[in-house]
Amino acid sequence: MLRTTLQRRVSVMAGVFLLISLALTVVLAQSMWTTEGDGQIRSAAQQERAAVAESLDGFREAFVKLHVVHQQYVLSADPTQTPSLLRERSDLAEDLTTRQRTLLNRADELGDTEVTAGVEALLDDVRAWRIAAREQARVKATGDAQGLRNALADAPASRQFRSAYVRVEELTDELQDQRFAAGREAEEDVDRFQLVQVAVLAVALLMVPTVLHLVRRWVLRPLDLLSQQMLRVGGGDLQTPVGLAGPPELTAVAHSAETMRRRILDELADAVSAREALSQGQPLVAEVRDQLAAHELPTVAGWSSAAALRPAEGLLAGDWYDVLHLEDGRYAVVVADVSGHGARAGIVAIQLKRLLEAALHLAPEPDLALAMAARVFTDEAERFASCVVAVVDPDSGLVRYANAGHPAPLVLRSDGGAVRVVAELGATGPLLSWLHLDVPGAWTTGTASLAPGSMLVVYTDGLTEARPSGTTDELGVEGVLAALSRLPELTPQALVDEALEVARRHSGGRARDDVTLVALARSTSSVPAAPSTARPAGAEPAAQPTAQSAPTGGRGRPTG
Repeated sequence: MLRTTLQRRVSVMAGVFLLISLALTVVLAQSMWTTEGDGQIRSAAQQERAAVAESLDGFREAFVKLHVVHQQYVLSADPTQTPSLLRERSDLAEDLTTRQRTLLNRADELGDTEVTAGVEALLDDVRAWRIAAREQARVKATGDAQGLRNALADAPASRQFRSAYVRVEELTDELQDQRFAAGREAEEDVDRFQLVQVAVLAVALLMVPTVLHLVRRWVLRPLDLLSQQMLRVGGGDLQTPVGLAGPPELTAVAHSAETMRRRILDELADAVSAREALSQGQPLVAEVRDQLAAHELPTVAGWSSAAALRPAEGLLAGDWYDVLHLEDGRYAVVVADVSGHGARAGIVAIQLKRLLEAALHLAPEPDLALAMAARVFTDEAERFASCVVAVVDPDSGLVRYANAGHPAPLVLRSDGGAVRVVAELGATGPLLSWLHLDVPGAWTTGTASLAPGSMLVVYTDGLTEARPSGTTDELGVEGVLAALSRLPELTPQALVDEALEVARRHSGGRARDDVTLVALARSTSSVPAAPSTARPAGAEPAAQPTAQSAPTGGRGRPTG
């Protein structure tokens, strides 16, 4: 059965989760917008209905007053009251006309055809009442008592008044019913919106346990099983294989753990043999190993460092490195590769180390230090050594170096994930040997600069010349840079670990030559970064591996 990758599973789960979330968001937003929009429309309509009702109340009040004053006028028998009644009647008639226009305008703004029709019918009745009232007033003004009695007996004005008043009441009831209906619709919309909210919340709550279940099934459970297997290996059970059936990513991790378990078994057997040989018959080898041990890497504000030495034969390495703290505040990085292996090569390496240390403390000039150190080979005509001495000023980043036929140290920089070479510190003189003991100026000093964010890497040829047995396919600088470009962050410790690992893989798991690395990086800020030293490969393992970061006065112990 084809196993789906964890990345694809998580991507599908995230995609489905996102689509459901978007759908729920759209449904909720649409419901909210609809409810809010309908509410705004109803609110505006309610305000317009309230305005019509207010105008209608004012119109009714003015109409009733006018009718009462008119009745008083036509029925009054006191001629002295007639002028005042006529003035009041005229004022009320003008006020009613104004209220009539306001009522009609507000009815038109409401846009309700039934209300508009009712208002127009009301105004028709009022106009009819006014016509009948004017006829009564005309008869009153002529003094025709009989005609007035006839006009009052027929009472057309009263009939029109009652008809208009009934229409006012009907319109008032209609507006009130519409307002109640709008209120019920608003309550129904709120109920619908709350129901949508509950549904969205329910779906969201159902999604949470579903996602948690999938994460537990796809990730946590396989990781827990793998963790249990690794704990058994860490507890000393090296005979139980590590395996896992699950997503390919976790299966790959389990496969790597199984490879590591097998590697531990092989290395454990080699380490036991080496320790027995050192303790039973080779005390000289142990002493040489101790003498070649490097000082602790320094802690300098704004700088970080790491170093490692992996011997090819598991006993004594022809390579060695050291970082010396000079009296003027600078630091000297020294990496050397003495030809040959074994005890004799180790003794020559000790002599070279001691001479270089003394020369750098007396006169910290790289070319002079190499010229003095070459004296080691006065009686070693069959041997030679390549060596790099780099004196670094931590304040300015200036590097003064001399290179005696050694692979060119590199100044590296990581830009956008790609690691590129900024500068190569090529040879400034020949190899250290008896051939150039008394040649003036055989070695010269060059200069380079470490800008913030760059890194100085000094290495031996065992790194770049790593190749599988029986082939000429060397790793080269390009292979190392390609591996470093895959690192999530380029730090000295990450560089050292990855470079040693890629050299080991490229050579098929067994190094053909010693590999030594020293990496010194200048931070982009002035914040102190604690340097660390990688434990040299082949050294006796501690109970819990840690990186050394601060000088303690002791010495690191590369395997010799």
